Amino acid sequence: MSNEGNTEHIIKQRKTAKVLADAPWEASLTPIEQEELIKDLLELAACAPYHYKSASKYHTAGLDSPLPFRAYTMNSDVCRILAGKLQHMEPAPGKILNMLWAAEAVIMMTWLPDVFGAQPVEREMEPLPFTPFTGNLRNMEHIAASSAGIQNILLGATQKGFPNYWSSGGVLRQKAARQLLGVPLEEMLLGCLFIFPKDAYEKGVDIKPGKFHNDGKKVLTWSKSITL
Repeated sequence: MSNEGNTEHIIKQRKTAKVLADAPWEASLTPIEQEELIKDLLELAACAPYHYKSASKYHTAGLDSPLPFRAYTMNSDVCRILAGKLQHMEPAPGKILNMLWAAEAVIMMTWLPDVFGAQPVEREMEPLPFTPFTGNLRNMEHIAASSAGIQNILLGATQKGFPNYWSSGGVLRQKAARQLLGVPLEEMLLGCLFIFPKDAYEKGVDIKPGKFHNDGKKVLTWSKSITL
C-alpha cells in the first residue's frame, strides 16, 4: 500500500522551497483551479486548534471569524501585478519580487494581538505587542494557533505536490505594501506562504532549500524524558 497520503510521510516530506524566477512565469493552473487550491488550503488552516477567540475589534462585516488569525490571498495574476507595483516602491522588494514572479498563489497569514505595548507616534510596520512587560498568555496562544494554521497549509500544499515557502514577508510587512494590499497594520504578519507550480523544479531556476532542514532532527538533542 502506498504511503503517499500517509500523515507521517507528508510531514517528513515537507521542506522549504524558495523558488526564485528570473522573469514572470505563466500560471500552470487556471484561475478556477487556483481558487479551488486556495480554498482547500484555507479549510485546512481553519482546522488548527485555538484557545481564545480573537478580540471583537477585529470583527468586521467582511471578516467576522473568532479565529485569532486572518488570511489574505493572491492568485498568480495578482502576484504578477503586485510584483510590477513593488518595483516602483520603497524599500526595494528584493527576492520577494522573484518569488511573486513564480508563485501560483500566495497566502498572507496575520495574527490578531489582544493588547499592544507603547507605540512610536510614527511607524512604518505593525505595532509591537511584546514590548517590555506587555507580553501575555492570550497573545502567545494566538501566535501558536496561527502557526498551527500555517503548518496545516504547508502540509496541504506538500500533499498536493506544490513546492512551498514560509516567508517572513520582507517588503510586504511595510506600510506602503500593506496599504496597497488592504492588510491592516494592526494585524501582525506571521508569514507569507508562497505556493509554487508543481513543475518548478523542472524549470531550471534557482530554488533554495531551508538552511536548517537537516539541523536539530535527533530527538534526544532537544527532548528529555521526565522521571519522578
